[in-house]
Amino acid sequence: MIHSDVWTIKTKSIRKCKYYVNFINNHTKNVWVYFMKHEGEVFQHFFSFKAMAKKGKGVNIKCLKFDGGGKYFSNEFSEYLKEHGIQKKYSCNYHHNRMELLKGIITTLHK
Repeated sequence: MIHSDVWTIKTKSIRKCKYYVNFINNHTKNVWVYFMKHEGEVFQHFFSFKAMAKKGKGVNIKCLKFDGGGKYFSNEFSEYLKEHGIQKKYSCNYHHNRMELLKGIITTLHK
């Protein structure tokens, strides 16, 4: 299972990015971060992440868990997940285990 969320960066980066999306492997706790200028770039980055996971690690993503934010609900994104047999799961924004995991990651990224 891969956990994903989109976050806002307080200060724009040199390349004018003001968001990032993270993908966290539930089993290994490995984290991948992609910086974005617009929230609408999530699908593009998931597509790249999935290809990297398959080619580099030989991993097939079976489930994507996210908070149900609009960035994950485009028809294109939903169809892609369906075509590739990737189950969508929705998480509660304030679920304790998820928040503990993300808290450490976000604290590190914002330093």
